[in-house]
Amino acid sequence: MEQQVPSPTDTDALANRINFHTRDLHNVIDKTMSIKATFALRHSFIYKDILLSYYYVFRTLEDEIDFIISNDRSHIGEILRGFFNDKFRRKDQILKDLKFLNVIQDQSDDQWLSSRPELCKFLNFIKSNLHEHPVDVLAYCHVLYLALFAGGRIMRASMNKNLSFFFMPKFDKMSHTDVIMNATNFFKFDKDIVSENKLKSEYKRNYDILTKAKLNEDEKLEIIDISREIFKFNFNLLQEIGTVNKDELMKNFNYKMVTYVVEEWKFRKPQIKKYVILFLIIFHLFVFINLFKKFYLQAI
Repeated sequence: MEQQVPSPTDTDALANRINFHTRDLHNVIDKTMSIKATFALRHSFIYKDILLSYYYVFRTLEDEIDFIISNDRSHIGEILRGFFNDKFRRKDQILKDLKFLNVIQDQSDDQWLSSRPELCKFLNFIKSNLHEHPVDVLAYCHVLYLALFAGGRIMRASMNKNLSFFFMPKFDKMSHTDVIMNATNFFKFDKDIVSENKLKSEYKRNYDILTKAKLNEDEKLEIIDISREIFKFNFNLLQEIGTVNKDELMKNFNYKMVTYVVEEWKFRKPQIKKYVILFLIIFHLFVFINLFKKFYLQAI
């Protein structure tokens, strides 16, 4: 494979075509991520939920990738074996983060998954789609891995500014840098930036060359269509994570709301902090009044 990566204007290159035909969805999810991710990084329980949700996504996908690599003797298996690098695998990387953050979760926990219907739809779609159309694995390899690679550095930069793990005593004796290093393996692909650049270049180069040489036009069009579906599933999953955690916040008003307020406090300007103080005073007054009413009614 001595050919070069196709230029961004090469309309025959599959990656360029996917990028062009998913640009509208890409912009929507980028905007969503820029808002939600910064918010989530301030609140450990939301960040953990993102990690756990995507653990299931990448575990499901990588099981299918392994099956195709091991069993598919067609040109699809040949393409996948030709470019997919084990360093791009995310399942084990996310698992490191979950263990560090002490997220204890039975990986077959149907009860937890039942509260995430959009995640379940995505997982079921991955399985059924790749069982019926193995060629579509090339859509996931582009949309999920390369997009994550590109966004990973942005996320890590944001984490240096925003990441918070308040109310987690095990981190009391660790520096901010150490916490980030141990809790963000999801976004790391190699030991340093130079190595990551080389890894990405090789992955994209081999992907473009192999798909250009071995896929027919109908297969490319199908991959483009599935790429759009993956973006939609990702958007719905992020929306669901936000909704579930907002609902949980309201159910567990006392602990999580106080945690939320304190963590927001750390990132707010002095004027806003005055409003936070006012909120806390009102909140505790509300709790006190309700407790007083409860015991008073019992007494009479």
